[in-house]
Amino acid sequence: MNLSIRHWLTENHIEASQIQAFSPGQIAGVAFRIAQDMEVKSLIPFDVCPLVEVLELPLGAVEPEMMAIAELTAGLLRSFSHKKPLKRNEGTWLAFQIAYLRGLRQVLEQELSLHRVWLDRAMVFSPASVRPLSDVQLQAFLKTLSPSKITDTQAEQALSQVSNSLLVQQINNAAVAWFIANGAEEGEAKLITQRLNHSLYGHLLAVIAENAAPLAQLQKFVGLAVRDVSSTAVGKVGMGNSSTSVNTPTADKIFLCRERYRASLLTSQSEPLFTEYFALKDIYIPLRGVPEEAQNTAVDLITWVQQQDEKAIAVIESAAGYGKTSFCQTWAAHIAQHLYPHWMPIYIRLRDITYGSSLTDTLNSAFTGSSLTDLATWLELDHPPCILILDGWDELPPSGYGERAKVVFLQQLQALQSQLRHKILITSRLGDLNAICAEISLPVRRITIQPLEPDELKNWFQQWTKIQSISIAQNFFLFLKQGGIFLANSRFPQISTLVRQPLMLFFLGVLHRDGLLDEEIFQIVLARQHQSSAALLWEIYQRLTRWLLGYPQTGGASTMLMRPGCSHIHRTPEAIANLLQNQHPQEIFTQMQAVALAILQSHTHSIQVAEGTSLPPFYFRSLVFEQVSHIFPRHQVRTKNELIKTEFAHALLGEYLCAQAIIHHLKQLTQLRFNSYSEEVFLIDAPGEFAQRLYNLLGYGVLSPQILALITEGLYQEKNSPSLLQLLSQQLLPFWYAHCRSRWLDEGMAHNAWRSFQSQRNSLNIEQINAAVGLNVFMILCVIHQQIKQPFYPCGMPEKVTEFHPQALSILITKILIFPNQNSVSQTLYQCLSYLQLPKISLSQVALNYANLQHSNLTNADLRDTNLVGANLEKAQLINANLVGVNLRGANLHQANLSGANLSYANLAEANLNTTNLTNACLFQVIIDDKNRETTILNGAIFDLEQYQTIKQLLSQPSERNLPENTDNALTWVNTQGMGIMESVEGEASSDIGIDAEAESATSDYADDETVFG
Repeated sequence: MNLSIRHWLTENHIEASQIQAFSPGQIAGVAFRIAQDMEVKSLIPFDVCPLVEVLELPLGAVEPEMMAIAELTAGLLRSFSHKKPLKRNEGTWLAFQIAYLRGLRQVLEQELSLHRVWLDRAMVFSPASVRPLSDVQLQAFLKTLSPSKITDTQAEQALSQVSNSLLVQQINNAAVAWFIANGAEEGEAKLITQRLNHSLYGHLLAVIAENAAPLAQLQKFVGLAVRDVSSTAVGKVGMGNSSTSVNTPTADKIFLCRERYRASLLTSQSEPLFTEYFALKDIYIPLRGVPEEAQNTAVDLITWVQQQDEKAIAVIESAAGYGKTSFCQTWAAHIAQHLYPHWMPIYIRLRDITYGSSLTDTLNSAFTGSSLTDLATWLELDHPPCILILDGWDELPPSGYGERAKVVFLQQLQALQSQLRHKILITSRLGDLNAICAEISLPVRRITIQPLEPDELKNWFQQWTKIQSISIAQNFFLFLKQGGIFLANSRFPQISTLVRQPLMLFFLGVLHRDGLLDEEIFQIVLARQHQSSAALLWEIYQRLTRWLLGYPQTGGASTMLMRPGCSHIHRTPEAIANLLQNQHPQEIFTQMQAVALAILQSHTHSIQVAEGTSLPPFYFRSLVFEQVSHIFPRHQVRTKNELIKTEFAHALLGEYLCAQAIIHHLKQLTQLRFNSYSEEVFLIDAPGEFAQRLYNLLGYGVLSPQILALITEGLYQEKNSPSLLQLLSQQLLPFWYAHCRSRWLDEGMAHNAWRSFQSQRNSLNIEQINAAVGLNVFMILCVIHQQIKQPFYPCGMPEKVTEFHPQALSILITKILIFPNQNSVSQTLYQCLSYLQLPKISLSQVALNYANLQHSNLTNADLRDTNLVGANLEKAQLINANLVGVNLRGANLHQANLSGANLSYANLAEANLNTTNLTNACLFQVIIDDKNRETTILNGAIFDLEQYQTIKQLLSQPSERNLPENTDNALTWVNTQGMGIMESVEGEASSDIGIDAEAESATSDYADDETVFG
């Protein structure tokens, strides 16, 4: 004889849905009454099987009651223990059912949020319908669970093996059959159940921790009953050699907040990967990296991390998409399950922090545990030693104190590290920590995640086979192999690079699985092979959007049979319709762009969106601390920051959406209309209104190189790209020149934008906003003119005296210093300086190290004491430029023209001078190696200052009549073709002759290099 909780509630006229509003005391009261009736009827805990009660009914009928039944079962567990202690097998039976019900509810919430098609079939039944499902297979599996009684041996196996135990496998069979009976396909049902299993240990831990006394015999199986662990034991679990003896708290104390947080790290493993049916754990493969000291020898990443001791901070670096965050989440869960209580993981997303007066205040601001928890307590001696996993140093929020706030934060971490008790792991994009670590001499050990090697790729395809099918995985592999993607010298190196990045490999796998990746992608790469990877990325992102939204449509209708399910094409019209929710795809995409731009302009990585805004979960995720809410009983859900915030599902997808949003607004600025005289004019033709729109759009901060590259590609891909770019250039050029004269700052545009950004919590000041607009417009103009192959004079043309501003670029570069992230800003700007027309401008004493100035015209420019270390000056025109004291160490001067230039006291060490035109160039007192000295002599350089000045004076004469009689040494220079204007040592031009030649050079640069612009 069994007891049905649902039937008991019905008999006692209690609606199961009412239980949700009951207080903990009322729930305990109902459970007490049920336990009394069971005692009267001589029923035991094994006669209660809430899972069967749930799984025998349709989803629509039982979904509202699921958590009520789970909470009443937990109440029954406590009531039973008041009478007499529960046996281990009895406690195991009830604990697993409560945990499984919580896990089931969690995955159902995830499926509902993704608007799965199978739920449309499940919800056909009315919630009022209580008729059991008639599926034969389901009924057969349910009979194995009720009536049932597990032995003590089976209970120990279940507690030791959890998801792999016989008990859970029996429940899994019933769960899969229940999903199928409710409309899911078999493959979908198995993957959903597999996700549930990933979270089951966490739910079980939470149940045991919340019911520690009744389930005392179960505590040790989830790490709640281990006493006084020493450093010797720590060494055994592979966390490095510690010289410090550390003791964990005794089993008499269970800190519920800490155990719930630990459980949350485990239950989060059931989250779907983007919108797939599987989770990260199903596709994750171990990563490898190269330690800083290992000299290109790759090691297993988790092994390297575990070997680090408490004496130095471990730093994992890589570009975006290589798996830093995935590793952190996976490792935190591993520590929580397998290494606790020797070590306690604390996972912090650095993007969420708010700088406080102390380290713990700062960390608490981003901590996702209980609002009542103070991490300072967890770091004390009577708690387990902690592993602080600080993810995303490059995403730290900006501060009014600039980089100083980061320095102080790192010093606080260093002080904690010096206690030799806790471990600290930081992840970051490449190079972001270099300057700070050097400034404070921080003891760090670094490792750089490497692209996937053949063994890792093999493992990935094996995982892909398990969660898709053999045919899907094999077809994808053959597609890449036949394209030569796996070859060392692949014809498509851009694709080959992306395939070795875990995130991009996943995206490509999804597109290929669903028929949106074919040989056309190879043709696109071949057509743009001399461009950056932005063209390929843009195409991938465009196809992902088309896959998700079915928009924009391209070509005709597909003749392929489109069937739902995870083993074949499953972006069916029904799935797309569920996502769109009766909205046109363009409406959804417009909302996506608006939210993306708001996130970008806020500098906070997440914002609060208007209620009712529909955003695809593939691109966005909502933050309601969902990773902890489902393990807390209803009455104990945290209330710290209940605002629903939205962030990008991944930074790379966010960069694409931000680029799309900016392109959308730039296109609006080029719209035309007819005036009253039937003349075509710009829709926004008032300079002030146009300027204000640009300030509101681009004043948030400086464009990242990734977003700038995508903007460039997106503008290039527009159907009317040439005319659009021409119109945009026409609009932006007058704005830029007026900005150089500070017109818009004087007219209050920056002040108006500042008030707007303040409402978005952007902390930039007016000066920074004005500088950001200037930098962004300048960089956009640079890439536009490169695309349309027209000369761009950022400082104006020298012959137009009233419009020429020779210091404009120098002033712009100087403004970089007011930004806290000045290193990344300068790197972005310096890559935009190719093909510029910069005759007679002044860049004296400006830092342009590693700048890309190839094909730029710097004739007669003043570059005294300029830092051009490592700069790319290939085919640059530096005729008669004043380069006194310039640092050209390691610069690329391949085919650069430095004829007549004054390089006195310059540093030419390691510079590439083999093909450099040095005719008449002065190399007096330069730093140069012997090999290059010989090369420069052959290339026409002069090492004697007096001789150089003599030649300068001779060449400055209006005709050869005034030349001295002794012309043996001078005639060589006079007859040299292509000789430009000679400047004095001080940098003043001796003549204005040659301006027309400079203008001619401006257009010839583009004609000489056809490949650069594809």
